[in-house]
Amino acid sequence: MFDEFAHRHTQCTVDGVADIVILSRDSKGSSVVGKESMYIGRFSPTSSVSKGSMVVVTDSFLVQTLRITPDRDNYCGMVKTNELITVQRHTQTLDANGNAIGDPIFIAVQSNIKTFSQYVTAQLRQEVIGLLPTTVIALQMQTTVDIKRPDDPLLTSYDRVILNGRPYSVDVVDDSKFPNLLHVELSEDTR
Repeated sequence: MFDEFAHRHTQCTVDGVADIVILSRDSKGSSVVGKESMYIGRFSPTSSVSKGSMVVVTDSFLVQTLRITPDRDNYCGMVKTNELITVQRHTQTLDANGNAIGDPIFIAVQSNIKTFSQYVTAQLRQEVIGLLPTTVIALQMQTTVDIKRPDDPLLTSYDRVILNGRPYSVDVVDDSKFPNLLHVELSEDTR
């Protein structure tokens, strides 16, 4: 079926590899966010697309779901990325004896990361059960992003995310909510 719609083929890249997609809006969304951010991508049976892939046309999309159609096409539910973030990590310089030298600082670990960001509203709290009470921003990103769970024993302090020039503290990194994607919850950073 993919080949029957050659007039709708659009050049794209899937995780940096050239590919072709038939892109359309997902019409099943009931909220404004669902109508504006959710897309359907149909890829050929030979495409390398998978859950968690980054698809770049003019805009960028994260693949949330993938199913194989009876025609063997790859039918994907995708969310349009809407923010670029920077991940920072708390570091402290130590002397030969393990004593701290100077003040601890945050250094950029990774920059220009494409994510899907949602400001947490009362409606989102009703739709997404389990958000922490302190969560103000919810993000989705690829698992290749170097962001650590708050309980990581190697961290001296939670990772920080810079979003629109403002610092946020990483409270949750969940890799089971969406296959091959990270769900990250951010709170106001008071450090």
